[in-house]
Amino acid sequence: MRRSILTSLLVLCLVAAPAWAQPSPGELTVILSSLSTEALDPILAGHIVKFYLSLMFDYLVGATPDGQLSREGGVATRWEASGDGKRWTFHLRRGVRFHTGDELTAEDVKFSILRALGPRSTTGYAQGLRQLVKEIETPAPDRVVIVTKDATVMIPTLLSRLLSTEGMILPKKYVEAKGDDGFARAPVGSGPYRFVEQVSSSHVRLEALPSHWRLGTPKYKTVVFKAVPEETTRIAMLRRGEADVVEISRERMKEVEGAGYAVHLRREDGQIEGWFVQPWAQTPIRDKRVREALNLAIDRTELAETVFGGQASPAAVPFGLSWSFPEIKFKITPEMVYAHDPGRAKKLLADAGYANGFPIDIFAFQLPGFPEGRAMAEALAGYWQSVGLKPRLIPVDYPAFRKQWFDRTAPGALGYYNIANRDWIGTYALIDKYAAPTAKSASIRDPELDSLMDAVIHQADREKTYALMRSIFNRLRSEHLGLPLVYYHTPYATSKRVPRWNPGAIMYELNVDELLAGK
Repeated sequence: MRRSILTSLLVLCLVAAPAWAQPSPGELTVILSSLSTEALDPILAGHIVKFYLSLMFDYLVGATPDGQLSREGGVATRWEASGDGKRWTFHLRRGVRFHTGDELTAEDVKFSILRALGPRSTTGYAQGLRQLVKEIETPAPDRVVIVTKDATVMIPTLLSRLLSTEGMILPKKYVEAKGDDGFARAPVGSGPYRFVEQVSSSHVRLEALPSHWRLGTPKYKTVVFKAVPEETTRIAMLRRGEADVVEISRERMKEVEGAGYAVHLRREDGQIEGWFVQPWAQTPIRDKRVREALNLAIDRTELAETVFGGQASPAAVPFGLSWSFPEIKFKITPEMVYAHDPGRAKKLLADAGYANGFPIDIFAFQLPGFPEGRAMAEALAGYWQSVGLKPRLIPVDYPAFRKQWFDRTAPGALGYYNIANRDWIGTYALIDKYAAPTAKSASIRDPELDSLMDAVIHQADREKTYALMRSIFNRLRSEHLGLPLVYYHTPYATSKRVPRWNPGAIMYELNVDELLAGK
């Protein structure tokens, strides 16, 4: 069984943004370049708006800020699998209440998961769960049993805060009474903050409960997430005392630090990964020596220092998201690191029959959180030109590139993306997106990799699963099935009243809980 995990997004449209006022002492203000989809219903939101939804809703399985499953942070206080790996039992925390006052029970958990797997769901991992989950039993108000079609170790993580929103628990009675549209306009969860208002392209405002099992008595009565696309405006708001946490660019870190504000890094927040548009069976990319040469021609250390202002580090494994490495016990060995070796790159090209080079297209575009995109594409063109290739830069916006990628009308051309870091299960799903033969996004064709991917989804033994994941990474690296470039660090500046903060290491999540907790 294979999973192709693609997220489609819906946008809620309301009204224009107001002028901002200085926040009250009891308000925490977080300013970002975008609030993404702005969805309020978890099944329409995907993982990219978790930063405010995670305050409104509780997850079945919690997570620590450093990216480990937690029995303290979720509705389930413990869970275990049956001997055959096909029945996962979750024991629920008693006394958890929704903002309506109703107690959260096993029926709410069952309802929420089935809704997340339903046809309306656009979340990132819904399709994988659809293929895994056979049925859900509720033998007691505080106990849920998820029965799977095949043995698997993935269920707790797929329903945790580590990944998307499938594990968020909703009030069954309220959703059924209000209907999907009514719930999307006035969502209710069981998290430490309740929804107050949303203004499209402007802000989402939340209000604290008097006390909550996750945070104790919150330090701030309200939390406001604001969308301010212009970085100069965001920094000006920080200087005027209108913001507590502000997303900034790598380019302006020193300026902000020089003004006396603390800057906090989400280290290795993601990986810049390049890939080649299918079908490339009739292009030079089909030759392993060519793919290796393209990698060896690049000076990743220079790229990290110049294009990314020193706020990045070289990557070595295609689609090798580093937050996945510790749990599966994978380590980057010295021989895996791509040296900058133009001489060897030229020899490999000559051995492959391309001593005089060949034309190669590089799409050049920028992405949210990745303003360096076009500058990086220009740098890659320079590296490849220096070993005799004939690169052609094609400036486009991302949707135009994505169409050619999915339509497969640019065989062998280079695309790239800033891929958010994540745990090993999220990484497995990502690799499947690029390797599954039937996926529109497929950019890899490798039968051995396909076999390893198939084996993971059916494996119930955790250590054997980890060994398979290590083999997948080794295969990606040994066959040079992509262009791993750098791990980038994402900076956030904070006001004087937030001198210390750990932004955390959970995909698309900001560890705002740390700033709010009154425990």
